[in-house]
Amino acid sequence: MRQSDVDIIRTQVEVVRRTNLRTGVDRPSGFRYTYLCPSPSEYRWQRFWDSCFHAVVMARVDPELAVAELRTLIGAQEPDGFIGHISFWGGSFFGDMWGRLQSTYAWRQQHTALIQPPVLAQAVERVAELLGDAWLPTEFVEPLDRYHQWLAEHRVPDDDGLLVIISPYESGMDQSPTYDEIMGVRGKAGRWGLSIRDRWLDLRNTIDNYNSDKLVRANRFRVKDALVNALYADSLATMARLHRRHGQSRMADGYASRASTVVASLMVKLWDRSRGAFFSVYGAAERRTEPLTVGALMPLVVQELPEEAAQMLVERHISNREEFFLPYPVASVAATEKSFDPRSKGLIWRGPSWVNTNWLLWRGLGRHGFHDLAAQLAERTVAMVAQSGLREFYHPYTGQGLGARNFGWSGLALDMAG
Repeated sequence: MRQSDVDIIRTQVEVVRRTNLRTGVDRPSGFRYTYLCPSPSEYRWQRFWDSCFHAVVMARVDPELAVAELRTLIGAQEPDGFIGHISFWGGSFFGDMWGRLQSTYAWRQQHTALIQPPVLAQAVERVAELLGDAWLPTEFVEPLDRYHQWLAEHRVPDDDGLLVIISPYESGMDQSPTYDEIMGVRGKAGRWGLSIRDRWLDLRNTIDNYNSDKLVRANRFRVKDALVNALYADSLATMARLHRRHGQSRMADGYASRASTVVASLMVKLWDRSRGAFFSVYGAAERRTEPLTVGALMPLVVQELPEEAAQMLVERHISNREEFFLPYPVASVAATEKSFDPRSKGLIWRGPSWVNTNWLLWRGLGRHGFHDLAAQLAERTVAMVAQSGLREFYHPYTGQGLGARNFGWSGLALDMAG
């Protein structure tokens, strides 16, 4: 890749460090927060997986801010271990209009009651690697243990070990066609029709005060998601490594066992060998979803994934220039799908390329020995971001930047550049 492109992205990241930085003291809690909002024009609050990715980006340019980002995210943790997908630091009584519908009853809205893909342990590990600080994770292990315990107690209802999500927003891929059938969409999804369905689900969940145990049983939106569970398996494996590195073998063995259970269940319940990809299942009957999206590829991040499955994911899909490896990969929906929209007009996660999923797949490619393809993906991602700036997502054919501007996690291209 061209060094000039890397330098351009570094400059873009430096700009985002200034424009997106939010600091202050949260009056009710007295907590001093420091974080990067995803985009100053579109998303002003701290968001869970955005924040994890921001920490990795900042580890490349501002180590102190990288650690502060992680500390602020942990600062939003409840005593029982829960961390919401949006934290409203310094917010007003109302906080956020839509966030209100994704929160439990409270006089002051502090955070939503939803989760997001579990990538916090991976972010802690990656930041420690980039900073060369082997002891940094010890600061975060105890809250990470409580976080994983909450997930196990409230979102893993079956002995298959798989996490259940109760809203499309919990996957981080809000309007992916993966969820169209589950949300009652027939034919082509429309912006307003799908939005109404989303808000109706939020309202019903709010009425139940976001009681996770009750909502999992209610079966309104009960999904064992391929992307979420791939990252859950990776998170458990990461926790095993963090504990083992500091001599906590018993804890490490427990996490490793749980990770193996999730991987086995991915292969039994979500793997479709005939299509060479993983598909989410939903409802009590655990019916498989049909659309081929980037989520179907995400189990590649799992180190323990059987070699045959990894090979099929890469050869049939990730490297396929008719599906995902378009001129500016990786498309969020296979170009062969009817729902594919390279611009995602009105609805997101329906075709454009996103840097965060590129970064995750880049890590997966490296873990399974596909180093040449990983290098190609890194080179094209860097060129795309250097050309169009830090945008929310990108046109997979032209590389045009789309969505929100000054979008923090697209700085992950800097980590991919090495």
